[in-house]
Amino acid sequence: MLWIYSLPLWLLAAGTLAVTLTLGLWGVALVRYKGWMLNPEDTATATFTHAFIGVLYAVALGLMVVGVQGGYAHVETLVMTEANLAGDLYRDLEGFNDPARTELQSLTRQYIDSVVEVEWDLVSSGQRSEETWYIIDELLRKIVTYQPSTAVELVVFAEVLDGVNDMLDQRRERLHLGNIGVGSVTWSVVLMGAFITIGMAWFYNTPSAKAHYWLVAMMSSMFGLMIFLIIAMDYPLRGDYSVQPDVFREVQENLDRWDMGL
Repeated sequence: MLWIYSLPLWLLAAGTLAVTLTLGLWGVALVRYKGWMLNPEDTATATFTHAFIGVLYAVALGLMVVGVQGGYAHVETLVMTEANLAGDLYRDLEGFNDPARTELQSLTRQYIDSVVEVEWDLVSSGQRSEETWYIIDELLRKIVTYQPSTAVELVVFAEVLDGVNDMLDQRRERLHLGNIGVGSVTWSVVLMGAFITIGMAWFYNTPSAKAHYWLVAMMSSMFGLMIFLIIAMDYPLRGDYSVQPDVFREVQENLDRWDMGL
C-alpha cells in the first residue's frame, strides 16, 4: 500500500473521498432498493446505538489523528536538531589544525549537501542512500581516529566527538521514525469502524431519498477527510505532505556566510 505515497496530494485526497463516498451512497441505494430500512418504532433505539458507536469511533479516530500528528511533529524536531548539529559541527571544526580541519569540514558539507540533494528524495520513495551513509561513516571514522596535538584541540575534540555522535543518533532516529506507519491492525480498526458507523446510517427510515443520500454523503465525506489526513501524515518522510529538508538548506546558507566571514 506504500505506492499511494507516490500519488500527488490532490489525487490522494480525491481518491480517498471517492472511495468513502462511493461506499456510502452505494449502501443507501442498496438498502432503499431492497427495502431494508428500519421500522419507524425502531428508530429511537437505532439512533441511540448509532450515537454510542459514533462517539466511541470518534474518540478512537481523534486519538489516532493526534498520535499521527505528534509523530509528524517529532520527526520535524529530529530534522531540525540534526541540521543544527551538523552546522555546529562545521563551526567547531575551526578549532582543528589543517589539513584535518579542511578535510573534516569538507566531509561535513558533503553530508549536508547529500542529505538535501540525494537522500531526501530517495527516502521519500522508500529507498536508502548508501552515498550519504558512506559520507557520515567516513566523517565519524576520521574524527574518532583524530589525534589532537594541542591543549586547545583536545578541548575542541571532545566537543566535536559529542556533536557528531549526537548528529548520528538524530539521523538514525529520523530515518527510523520517518518510515514507520500506524500498522495494519490499527488501519483495520479504522476502516472497519468507518464501515460500521456509515453502514448504520444506511438503514434509517428517511422518507426523503434525497435527504438520505445527502446525509450519508456528508458523513462519508467527513470520514474520507479524516482518513486522508491520517494517510498523508502517517509516514512523515514520504509523499507530498512530508517533512522537508528546509532546515538543512538554511544551514547550507549559514555555512556559506560563515565561510565568507560575514
